[in-house]
Amino acid sequence: MALIVQVRQIKVAETKTTELRFIKAEASALNTILILPALGVPASYYDRLMKSLARMGRSCAVIDLQGQGKSSVKASKRSNYGYRDILIEDIPSAINAVTNLFDSPVDLLGHSLGGQLACLYCTLLDERVSGLILCTSGSVYYWSWPGWQKLSVLSKSQFARLYAWIVGYFPGAKFGFGGDTFQKLIDDWGRQALTGKYKLAGSSFNWDQRLRKVTLPVLAIHLDSDFLAPPGAVRHLCNKLTSAKQKICYIENSALDHFNWLRRPDVFIEAIESWYGQIHQHNYSTP
Repeated sequence: MALIVQVRQIKVAETKTTELRFIKAEASALNTILILPALGVPASYYDRLMKSLARMGRSCAVIDLQGQGKSSVKASKRSNYGYRDILIEDIPSAINAVTNLFDSPVDLLGHSLGGQLACLYCTLLDERVSGLILCTSGSVYYWSWPGWQKLSVLSKSQFARLYAWIVGYFPGAKFGFGGDTFQKLIDDWGRQALTGKYKLAGSSFNWDQRLRKVTLPVLAIHLDSDFLAPPGAVRHLCNKLTSAKQKICYIENSALDHFNWLRRPDVFIEAIESWYGQIHQHNYSTP
């Protein structure tokens, strides 16, 4: 039977809606996987990954985050949201929809920025979330990059932050970096790139302290040739999860990069299925 991607509009706040894409596996496994996309990447880009997961018996879904894809809000001088809005609106709304569809615990699979948001969401102790999968996702702290690349990450991230503050939003397509992005979101992102710490606009939480208390099983998969999530950046993010039960999977000698693995996800699917096997055997490691 052909795997069909279904689409549903969901409400994420009083005046905001977005699109949830999902596949129900024919012989569904215990947990559902909810995918959180990278910056500027529409949910439809993850269809192939969802089909690959569904073939392994895993029902899955993906949401267009605020300002991306089919979201009803777009970044502009008149529309401004940040990490906090996604954490209290988009992600819980998506989990509500997914649990209603599949009636099972949810594992968050975050790609790039989506992985950072997934980590932060896990600090809110939503009991419906049972695990965390990070795919080419790391901290954006500039000191995590090797050599001269530190200066490149520092200068580009702070330029984006300043530009967005002046213009009112960041026109990512103009600079070849993501899509149009809210000023608050790029400020949250750029502040973490500068300081290494998560301090979110509109929130008084000590997010780094909360990250240290996350105890969920975590799988982090990264690539040897990924400039946007090098090993140091992946370690910097994972090292914040000091109480989590972690497995880090490093894929070497690969032609895959930060984005094209979604077109050829087999090695990621293999790592994910291996991790699920270890979870069932209670075979964890804690850093």
